[in-house]
Amino acid sequence: MTNPWAAAAARADPAVGWARTATTEVSLTRARTADLGAVPKGRIDPRQRQVRITVRHRLGMRPDDPLAEALRQGGGFPGTLQQATDSGFGALKVDGQSLAPTTRLAPVVVSSPKQVTAEFTVTLLRQVKIEELLRFDFTAPTAFPLIVVVRTVTVLPGEWAVLRVEGIQPERQESELMRFSVGAYPVSMTLAPDSYGFPDVAEEDDFSWATALGVLTACALAVFLVRSLGLRWWQRVPNRELVIALAIAAPALLIPLVAEEWSPVAYVILFVAVPVMAVRHAGRVLPTSPPWTVRDLLTVTGLGVLVGIGMLSWSWLHGQLPGRTLLTGAAIAALSAAGAAIGFSLDLGVRPVVVRLAALWAEAAIGLLALALWSRALLSGVYPPDSVRLVLALSWAMIPVAAVAVATRRWSRGAVVGAVVVSLLVQGWPTEWLDAGSWSLAVPRAVVPTIGTLPLDPLVRGVLGLLLLGFVMLVLRLWRLGCQVSAVRNPAAESTMIVVLMVLYITPGGSTTLADIDVPLPLLAITSIVAWVTARWLLTGPRTVVVEPDTQEEHRQFIRAALHKRLLLLAEQELYRTGRTRLGADMSMEEFDQRRRALESALREHGRHPETAFATAAGCTPWHNGLSAFTVSLLLSLPFALVFGWPEGADLTGFLFDGRYLLTLPAFGFLFGYFYPRVRGTQPMTKALHLAAAALLTSLAGYLSTLVEPDIGAFDKAQVVAIVVGQVMMVCVGLGLFWEWRIMHLADEPWARVRNLRSVRSLAAPALALVLAAGTTAASSVAGQTVDRILKGDQVTTGQR
Repeated sequence: MTNPWAAAAARADPAVGWARTATTEVSLTRARTADLGAVPKGRIDPRQRQVRITVRHRLGMRPDDPLAEALRQGGGFPGTLQQATDSGFGALKVDGQSLAPTTRLAPVVVSSPKQVTAEFTVTLLRQVKIEELLRFDFTAPTAFPLIVVVRTVTVLPGEWAVLRVEGIQPERQESELMRFSVGAYPVSMTLAPDSYGFPDVAEEDDFSWATALGVLTACALAVFLVRSLGLRWWQRVPNRELVIALAIAAPALLIPLVAEEWSPVAYVILFVAVPVMAVRHAGRVLPTSPPWTVRDLLTVTGLGVLVGIGMLSWSWLHGQLPGRTLLTGAAIAALSAAGAAIGFSLDLGVRPVVVRLAALWAEAAIGLLALALWSRALLSGVYPPDSVRLVLALSWAMIPVAAVAVATRRWSRGAVVGAVVVSLLVQGWPTEWLDAGSWSLAVPRAVVPTIGTLPLDPLVRGVLGLLLLGFVMLVLRLWRLGCQVSAVRNPAAESTMIVVLMVLYITPGGSTTLADIDVPLPLLAITSIVAWVTARWLLTGPRTVVVEPDTQEEHRQFIRAALHKRLLLLAEQELYRTGRTRLGADMSMEEFDQRRRALESALREHGRHPETAFATAAGCTPWHNGLSAFTVSLLLSLPFALVFGWPEGADLTGFLFDGRYLLTLPAFGFLFGYFYPRVRGTQPMTKALHLAAAALLTSLAGYLSTLVEPDIGAFDKAQVVAIVVGQVMMVCVGLGLFWEWRIMHLADEPWARVRNLRSVRSLAAPALALVLAAGTTAASSVAGQTVDRILKGDQVTTGQR
């Protein structure tokens, strides 16, 4: 859309146009606190430079220039401010991480009898590394005809020095100033920080721990993933075909990283080919076809009609087609389709069937008409932006529909509705679909959210959604396997659990370069490896023969036998303790031997059910136990969200990834409940303490590079350790106490029979957890900026590239 002021400039007499003068002043300063006030704190890195670039464009013209009057009238401002400055003076592109959107002040117009001057001010905020160069690209003006033929540019570098220039012939060059004139062609300039020196020889570490850990983690995940599916899964031909097809499609998704112009191929593969493969696989695996009825088809096509009406309304509002033409075309299409349906089905003689088919065909005709108009708008480049995401989300929804059907072994209408809702969330939160101008031709340029330097476009969101779906499928597999008690010893269930833990503990640690593009990748911090090792350590300890109860009644009998044996052991201990003083006084040797033999006989009789009764699954399935432990662990860890902060994210996958720290300790709790009979120890509290050791080692591993960083003080390191230790002990000890109560509750026995609340020794473990939790609260309440940054993931990544 042409700016009114640009059109006015084009209508001016050539002599008036040549009388215009344009100057541009670019100044670099250190960003002040006031400049960074609106920037989220998590985006500001104090170890980097925050630079403010101020660009002032001044345009001088004669009073009779039509452009002066157009500027006074506004010219579509502020919506066309960016187009005005970029088309008249050329856009300025600056490297570095953007801290905030570019801001533009209202133009200042100063009039005098001899001249009119308009000043446009543009502000950019950038964040660059200490040793990073800063490149300016002055693009050519895009207005036709040109508003000004030659413009003078003055650069005030401040704390920067001009390192190299391209296409520039300086008119004046000093340490603090460079001035040059430029026409309708692009030029560039590269600046270097004054205080940074470039070494003659760059020392590079040939060995990267980040890369080595990434390869090791990827290999371990692949091995455990293959083992989690089991040999029987791989023996089925449809499963092997699906894996081969996905392996072929996966590299094609990297096409946009190498050749952006081939991005449509990746879109077709992800949103057409992969859904078709998923539905085909589900159709071959499931024993029955989908139980969809005519009512279901009418509902779906009815929803399609609503979307179609929205598209037809958009086509009418924005002049794609006249309203009368749209109404006439929609009526003719619907009536023709309904008439054809009646003609083909009239011989059936069943009126309800004929009516339903007519309605179905009419709705389908309106939907196809709207789809055709949308395709035409897409080809012409004039379409509602959110309509693309809507169509892509509906196509992508076929993948979770098929996945849930395969996991549950049946087709479900609820799964279809849930999959559609989730797919819409994967492509963006509902608020993103209701932004001002979202369904308008005058679409404001929105800031595209990113992960690192990777923009969250629909393709990236779809791939992240696939990864999220894969994680959900692993959890569903644990549910399917965990419905049987034998899953505790099932290698496939163990491998699946280890994969889930490793995925939750994957932490991005940097980026890599692929085809000269900086691509953020999860360089897989050591926490994922440690989670694997500690999980294996928990499940491969010394094995004690445990007799599993098949029913709740058997569990009740085992617990009562164990309590009886505890009582006998205490009685035997008391007999030997009192025998020291009573033998020879008021107790004879015969009486002592008689009591001892009676206790030993009773102990032999109850030796069949030792205290390993407290190490059984209590007659419950692994999934039920794991879900109970996960719920309790999550409730115990939620208060620590006040320390680590609540998760945030631009979309569903980003939100879940940011909030994965809320699920890491509960995932260890899920492992504790799911594989409880195999966890080291024979009592709930000893098992919980082993769990605490594993979880604590894994959690602290994420801060390993930070804890050895010399630039961080010992007090800050101690605060971080106190917070992590307090959280782990609070969750694990609390889970152990709950599990002890739960075992007794399932046996219909009071908890006081195993834990006397009046005994100091019995309360030692809970008291320790409370002391550590109190210390954590105190540490978090006085946590400074450094501790806050460490806990929220802004860690020093030494040795990573």
